[in-house]
Amino acid sequence: MNGREQSPEGSTSKTAIWESWLEDTLLPDLRSDETPDPVPFFESTDNGLETSDALGSYKWGMNDGDYLYLIYLLDGPVADAQSVIPVYVGESNDISSRIGQHSRKIRDSLPITEWEDDGEWGSFSKYDQIAAVAERADSPLYVWIVDVGDLESGPYGFETYRQELEAKLVGLVHAQPEYEQIFANREFVPNRILHEIGKAGTEWVADEITAQDRQWPSSGENTSAIPMTKAECWEAWAEEYILADIQSGGQSDPIPLFDVTDDLQVRTRDDGTLERSAEIDSRIRREGRRCVDSDGICADGDDGLLYIMYQLDEPAETATSADIVPRYIGKAEAYGKKRELSANFTEIAYERDGTRSFARWGDGNYWHIGELSQALTGDDERKQHWVEALFEPDSRTLSQQTYLWVHAWNRTADSSPYGTPATLAEVEPLLIGTAYDAYPASLLNKSGTPDDAPTKMETPASAD
Repeated sequence: MNGREQSPEGSTSKTAIWESWLEDTLLPDLRSDETPDPVPFFESTDNGLETSDALGSYKWGMNDGDYLYLIYLLDGPVADAQSVIPVYVGESNDISSRIGQHSRKIRDSLPITEWEDDGEWGSFSKYDQIAAVAERADSPLYVWIVDVGDLESGPYGFETYRQELEAKLVGLVHAQPEYEQIFANREFVPNRILHEIGKAGTEWVADEITAQDRQWPSSGENTSAIPMTKAECWEAWAEEYILADIQSGGQSDPIPLFDVTDDLQVRTRDDGTLERSAEIDSRIRREGRRCVDSDGICADGDDGLLYIMYQLDEPAETATSADIVPRYIGKAEAYGKKRELSANFTEIAYERDGTRSFARWGDGNYWHIGELSQALTGDDERKQHWVEALFEPDSRTLSQQTYLWVHAWNRTADSSPYGTPATLAEVEPLLIGTAYDAYPASLLNKSGTPDDAPTKMETPASAD
């Protein structure tokens, strides 16, 4: 399944979207005489490297708010967006403290020649990488901060919030290969990259930190916004992916997540663990085998599994995309961060009967079914908001039939709700952002939603 039609030059389009966004946001500040930009991150003092006085003044008073920040380099005088080399993108509601923390940890990583691999995954941290970039670059590191509330729109042309904006920008930068050995973000980046960084250590960082000449048109081309709301983007994507499977004669969707009685009471094992349906177990294994096999990661396999827990407002035969109510959106990447084969896929790769992890839907203590089972018995609170949203009070009876859609995601064949190609790590937050716009009271995701999301503030609503 290819989903929505992609641009034949997807990476070029995402480059143009990134550069167009810079032209609308950072570059006016860099060109203005009324702003302090570019603001250097550090300055040399008698006591060594310290946070610059300019940055101290710049971030003064930025305590409460919705802020996005960019750590970057400049490749010579500011001519256009290609002069900006992104090093790290972040967000915070207490930007002054966050930048102060970054400053301390980056300085602690210097000089990078003293870095030692301690044998643990993540030993070469994002701070080590930023420090290595700073040492090898001719330009100083700069910091740009913006209140997201002051932005008219995000890079895809819609209003946004800081958690979503960070994920969008990371995806756009990661799509540009010339930044791969510079850009230090760890979230919303494929596990494959993080695995390779962990093996390479300081050798991951490019020896020369410069902007690369483009071989394609840049800002101003291929940047027209999709003429929809984010909610409409979600519905269009859901129609071409989820609804297409539901109404396809060749698929078994909609597939119930749980094994239930006629009155929707979820059956349990002897130990009280909720039972998944046999059909969803088969689907998870089938889709998972498109990503892994007994030798580990498939050479030409898919990235991993995208899954969406949902409910239907109308019977499957007559449902439209507007009747698909997303309850939770997540992913399981085939690559692990520490080991090449993710622990979430070992049971599938080696065709084991056990389902402790099972592409994140396992019955172990740190996986969805296990956590939900413990929440139902009052032994764990991590999935308590799921219990309140999905079940009748004080029972194992679902308030409404609940389904799971599972799809082996391919970063080149599949497309995001904005019509661009996307890695599995990137498409998850993009879908969360669009689904939240359509169903803010129903979506159970806490990560990737704004601070005032209903699921973070109060008992989520049922889908009725």
